[in-house]
Amino acid sequence: MLIATGRLETDPSLVHELLADLRAGIERSLAEDGCQFYSFALEDEAAGRIITLQIWRDEEALAAHLCAPELGDLVARWTGRYTVHTRLYDAENERPVGQWHNPALGRMIEASRR
Repeated sequence: MLIATGRLETDPSLVHELLADLRAGIERSLAEDGCQFYSFALEDEAAGRIITLQIWRDEEALAAHLCAPELGDLVARWTGRYTVHTRLYDAENERPVGQWHNPALGRMIEASRR
């Protein structure tokens, strides 16, 4: 599993327009093979910052997404008007929060809540 997360930055006067363009592709992206989660949210309007979180099955699925004509159109519209600061992380051993490899961590958290 791959997690892509980070920040996009634009002029604050354009942040809502960029966010709308990004969100317009959410449903299409979620329907793509291998897309497990795909979201954008306004982080800081005054600073022109948007955050993204995406989860992909594998590199092939993400590569296919990045080749989609709609994404190419979006990039072309915004080239020079935004900066992308995202990183890609390989994720293994997915599990719910609270299931620890080291049981001592769970005990430490429990103790902090007493």
